[in-house]
Amino acid sequence: MIPVYDRRKLYLDDKAAIDAAVARVLASGRYDWGDEVPAFEGELAAWLGAGHFVATGSGTAALKAAFRALRIGPGAEVITVANTDMANSTAIHSVGARVVWVDIDPLTRCMDPAACAAAITPRTAAILPVDMYGQPCDIRAFSKLADRHGLALIEDACLALGAEIEGQRLGRFADITCFSFSSGKHLGAMGNAGGCATQDAEVARRLRLVSGDGQDRARHRMQPRPLALHHEEESQNDRMDEIQAAVLRAKLPSLDRTLAQRRAQAARYSQALAGLVQVPAEQPGLRHAWRNYVIETPEREALARHLTAAGVQCNALYSPPMHLQPVYAGLGVTRGQLPKTEASADRLLGLPIGPHLQMADIDGVTAAMCRWKRTD
Repeated sequence: MIPVYDRRKLYLDDKAAIDAAVARVLASGRYDWGDEVPAFEGELAAWLGAGHFVATGSGTAALKAAFRALRIGPGAEVITVANTDMANSTAIHSVGARVVWVDIDPLTRCMDPAACAAAITPRTAAILPVDMYGQPCDIRAFSKLADRHGLALIEDACLALGAEIEGQRLGRFADITCFSFSSGKHLGAMGNAGGCATQDAEVARRLRLVSGDGQDRARHRMQPRPLALHHEEESQNDRMDEIQAAVLRAKLPSLDRTLAQRRAQAARYSQALAGLVQVPAEQPGLRHAWRNYVIETPEREALARHLTAAGVQCNALYSPPMHLQPVYAGLGVTRGQLPKTEASADRLLGLPIGPHLQMADIDGVTAAMCRWKRTD
């Protein structure tokens, strides 16, 4: 079997460093409000080239914190896409705002700036583009739209850690950029974790408050620690825990190497599969992070059956898109209203990619696909 993910192998590859990191936290006795989370925040901010990074308990928690930190609430509308995880819609609804889905650019599968512009109303408070599968969206176009209309810009880069625009890593182009460190991501925790990058010190302060029970983190580090509680804002406990932060610190030095592996594997796929299926492509000035390698074909179901029989795992992430999921039927967005999103979702298929694989595995996948085409 050539798997889409192999978390056990990734753990074994970094076992000594991960085990040492976990042991360090356990021995310290400080499982929250310790040293690991702020250390990870500083190290990742430096890697991103961002002014500030605030760690959270998941990518969903990062999105929720972003809306709360920017004071987006009831009555507001947030423009986003439907070909993504439920977390976007969940986060929008969690603050009492309304989700407004718009169509995508079929080439990048990211939000179409023209469709976004057409959806702006007096109730619009924020734009939430998603960097699909590791492909950066046209964040500069959305930044211009946000500035023109006085809107917040929150970038969902949960699939795009390490992606670049003109040589600069994502994390500095939006008001807040949200990341996920769940176990299958570029930098994977041993469970759930996430966080937000921002250039604004005040926004970073509010992100820490709204994800940390409304408390100033510095109070937990005072010696002696104050006896009185001091909650500045009603909030939730959406903080990253110390063990996850320590694990991520242990794995961070390998991130550049794993990104290089993903990029090399994607190039191998694209060279071998050109003309066989529709392959994804990097756009000029943008550098893909390749969290997923997603092809499109009108024969998706037949190809998926063939690959499974050949021992190749595959998936169809975010298909059907959110507006066609039963949970959102009451919002009244029906098939035909987002035609480009729907066409892509009906055709897409994700192939195995990542540092758990060798180049021979990539060649095995492409060989299986070539056999399918010959017998088609």
